[in-house]
Amino acid sequence: MSNLDQDLELPAELELKVRPRETETVSIRIPKDTLESLKQMAAQRDMPLGALLKFYIGKGLRQDLSQQFVNQGLDSTFPAD
Repeated sequence: MSNLDQDLELPAELELKVRPRETETVSIRIPKDTLESLKQMAAQRDMPLGALLKFYIGKGLRQDLSQQFVNQGLDSTFPAD
């Protein structure tokens, strides 16, 4: 174990608790060249294609929600005349 690994060890009483969330299957059409690029990126990251798609969707959603939150804060701080 490296020194970095030792520094990152969590106390035994801390436990990761994952709450299962309800899911739904969706179907989307993706251009073939885009799908090939996604497959290549998934292979480079050593992860399944579905996991990469969920990662990208989650990342984009968090960015949009964060921006929406900032915009709402600005709107309440500086209301339009």
